[in-house]
Amino acid sequence: MTVYSYVDSHPNVSQVDIVQHFNSLATGALLFDQSTLLWKLCDCLKMEAHIDTNPLTLSSKRPWVVTQPDIE
Repeated sequence: MTVYSYVDSHPNVSQVDIVQHFNSLATGALLFDQSTLLWKLCDCLKMEAHIDTNPLTLSSKRPWVVTQPDIE
């Protein structure tokens, strides 16, 4: 969500510059490349909608899909 906010607030910055900005942060650097950024920007609306419906989703990588709840 931090990257989405940055992209929204800096519309004229290239994707390569955005990647370099987040890679070079002194604290909390985010390491990704331009192709990952492009892929995530294409899914921006879907990801924001998912986060709005599931606020705790930021703490996990994938949602749990339970096929048989009686078995752990």
